[in-house]
Parts: sequence; structure tokens; C-alpha cells
Amino acid sequence: MDVIQVQQKEQQESIFKRFLWLYGLYTLLNMISFLVGYYLLPEGFMRGSPQLAVSSLVASAPSFWGQFSLTLLFNLGAFVICVLTNLQRFHEIPMGCIVLIVLGITSGLISGTNSFSASDLKQFNAWDGTAMGMSIGGVEMIAYVVAIAATVNIGLYEYNLQQWRGTKIKNWRDIRLTTSEILCLCLGILLLILAAYRETVMAMNL
Repeated sequence: MDVIQVQQKEQQESIFKRFLWLYGLYTLLNMISFLVGYYLLPEGFMRGSPQLAVSSLVASAPSFWGQFSLTLLFNLGAFVICVLTNLQRFHEIPMGCIVLIVLGITSGLISGTNSFSASDLKQFNAWDGTAMGMSIGGVEMIAYVVAIAATVNIGLYEYNLQQWRGTKIKNWRDIRLTTSEILCLCLGILLLILAAYRETVMAMNL
């Protein structure tokens, strides 16, 4: 199947279908890595990882709006990375999907090993902890998955194992987003604002 056929097939798929496939992949990887971290790795194993270093920097902000602004800034940065990585493809796979795989594994390991720098999961019961996780990290991940699902068709370069120099498959002016894809990107940004506010409220109340 050549590149043009792949692009035509992708255009026919709805963004909702893309989102379900990608979110299902993330959820599966997150669950597996959580169990691996919980049962096989020592507590605090992931402390010092780049994701948690960002959390520590955010927590150092002295005011509510300072923490909120930093949290939103870093979340939007991750959102932009999810979009930009889709400009590259590896064996017809948008690189944003690789980012999603990494996020699924690392986020599961962090929670499975209780490695959060700003909080100890043991201080929350399962009911409160689940609600907190869904309303912060869960909302953020939906936003990232939406960003990747909405931009899987923007690939400019194709890479493979035999040819590390990318083959150009599209020009910048050829990138077109449908109305639903643009609306999904806007929804993702709104979700990140909500998650950043919720996270800041949680941090201030600890």
C-alpha cells in the first residue's frame, strides 16, 4: 500500500474512531505498566524522572495563579509536542502514536510505584484517589490523545529502518485539517485548562 492510499484511508476514518483506538492503546499500556510497577518495582522507583522534575518546579511557585500558569504552560507544551511529532512518520505510523505509548508506560509506572513528588498516594482512599486521578491526569491524557487523533494526517516526512533520511511526502501548504479536527484541538486546550485548574486546587489543599 503506497503513501497516497494510506492517506486516503486515513481521511475516511472518523476522528472519533481514531480517538477510541488511541485511547484504548494508552489505557491498556497504562494498566499493564501500573501493575508491573506495583508488584515488581520498589516504591519511588520513578522519582527523579523528567515528568516529576517538572512537577517539582511547578510546586515551587508561591501563589495559586503562579502554579496554575506553570502547570498550564507545561501541559500546553506537551500538547504541542503531540501535534508536532505527527509531522514525522515511521513506517507509516505517525510519531505522535509513539509519544502516546511512552506516556502510557511512564504514567503507569509513576503511579504504580507511588513516585509522585508532590503527594503520597497512600494518603488518599481508593474512592478519593480515583476521582482525583481521573479529574487531573485522566483529563490531561484525553487532551493529548485528542491532539494526536486530530493530527494523524499532517505527516510531512516518512522514515524507515533502511533510510534514516526522511522522504518528503507532503508540503506545509498541503496540510489541511477538517472542521471536526480543529474543534477537537480546541476541546483539547479547554480540557488542559480545566485539568491545570483542578491540579492547582489539589496542590494548594495538600
